[in-house]
This record gives sequence, structure tokens and C-alpha cells, in this order.
Amino acid sequence: GNQIDAPKIIKTKPNSSGDKSFVGIGKPMNDINNPQFDDQGYTLYANEETGEKTRVFEALVDYPSIFKMKIIGANESTFALEMVQIVAESCNVAVDDVAHSTRVKGKWLSLTVNA
Repeated sequence: GNQIDAPKIIKTKPNSSGDKSFVGIGKPMNDINNPQFDDQGYTLYANEETGEKTRVFEALVDYPSIFKMKIIGANESTFALEMVQIVAESCNVAVDDVAHSTRVKGKWLSLTVNA
């Protein structure tokens, strides 16, 4: 017949601020078939040890981080420089600090930026 899996129990120690430990019993907190969202529509991730919920991206990425982005646009003389400038402004760094490379294929230019 069908077997029922034992409930998942998570025991943790109180943190440094004296908060009580968190114990989870039953289904996993992060059910991919039934995600939870915050008031702005971002998917939430629950820390399985503390129960604290944060946005998935913020919970799973350590900051500061270097991200590789690929930007594709028309192969025009100023496109790559303009995109690097926008990335630099968004990251609050100098244009010279944004590592990038370009690849041209016909009328399109692919710009890979590490910022």
C-alpha cells in the first residue's frame, strides 16, 4: 500500500538576540507547487531554520556580487558605451570599473557586462 513519509522536524538553537527556536513539522516550508508572494508580487523564500521569509533573490544571493549580463542591441557606434554607462550608473561605479566584452554579428551587437 501507500506509505506516508514521516514529518520533517527542524530544530534550531535560539539566536543571539534570544529569540525562541523554530520547529517545523509537516510539509517543507518552500513548496514549489504553492509558492507564497509578498505584497508586491515577489516570490518569498522561508529560511527552513528560522522561519524568516524573504524574497527569493535576496535570500539566495550574497551581496555584494558580480553579475554577468548579456545585452543585445543594434550594432551602432555608441550602443556598447551607452549600455556600459547605464550599468555603471546603476551600480554606482566608474565606467572603467565595469568589465565588458562585445561580439558583433551583422547588424546586432552582443555586449557581456560583469558588474
